[in-house]
Amino acid sequence: MDIKIKKMAENAVLPVKANHTDAAYDFTAVSEHIDIVNRTLTYNLGWAVEIPPGHVGLLFPRSSIANKDIALANSVGVVDSGYRGELAAKFKNTVPTRAKKYDVGDRVVQLIILPIPEVKLVVAETLSESDRGVGGFGSSGS
Repeated sequence: MDIKIKKMAENAVLPVKANHTDAAYDFTAVSEHIDIVNRTLTYNLGWAVEIPPGHVGLLFPRSSIANKDIALANSVGVVDSGYRGELAAKFKNTVPTRAKKYDVGDRVVQLIILPIPEVKLVVAETLSESDRGVGGFGSSGS
């Protein structure tokens, strides 16, 4: 499948897979905006993508996030097939003092593109039985 990407910043770095068997493309930060009041960091990624209809792009933090004091603000970024703007990632500072963060030029998030099924929600009076039933948070063990 070919996915069109459009360069949106002069210093944009072509997204790459670190290994050919990897599921996602790493995106590099081309600029950062620090919001001290809300303790957020927004990294522009320098690219817009054309996700095909019937697919979704999901922006996940890279595993290197474990070495930082920030967390992706929306946990997973959803890039719908109709969006054509520049990709960006917003992180929340998880510590009250200066956080260990990414720098411009670092790979900050990874994009995976997945097919999505055509789904229609149908209101029902009852649902079928299951092994789990109505067990919620933590009901299947830790």
